[in-house]
Amino acid sequence: MMSERSVESKSWTTKLTPKMEKRLKEQFDKSRVFRVIASHENVYDVRNDKYSYSVDFSTRTCSCVKWQINCFPCAHALAAIQGARLDVYDFINPYFTAEYYRMCYSFSITPLSNVDAFCSFTEDFILPPVTKRPAGRPKSKRIASAGEKKLI
Repeated sequence: MMSERSVESKSWTTKLTPKMEKRLKEQFDKSRVFRVIASHENVYDVRNDKYSYSVDFSTRTCSCVKWQINCFPCAHALAAIQGARLDVYDFINPYFTAEYYRMCYSFSITPLSNVDAFCSFTEDFILPPVTKRPAGRPKSKRIASAGEKKLI
């Protein structure tokens, strides 16, 4: 499985993994309906007919909170990025790139030569301590009410 994923990832030509490229395309399609208005240097107001969203590039946040949760730009953020004529890939977490994916699967995992030697069940097991439950009803501490006097 590890080698299959490593070999498969070498054929990718996109900057992101195929799954993330698909997600990016879907978000781009959703972002076409928004109007972008620059509010400040890195803050943009993204609007449609019903709602308005605030996108901040410096903190990588959107008022819909999807960008913070998914670590991937939402449709509002993509609309603002396009409106500002910036590179979308600069705002995507590097963990979604094909390069990081290849690095994850670049290391080999050596299989165990003799599994039976490591799984011997003849050894003694450590058991939890034996506890004996005391007889009778368990005592409980009652919380006194505010007006109740303490009896000695």
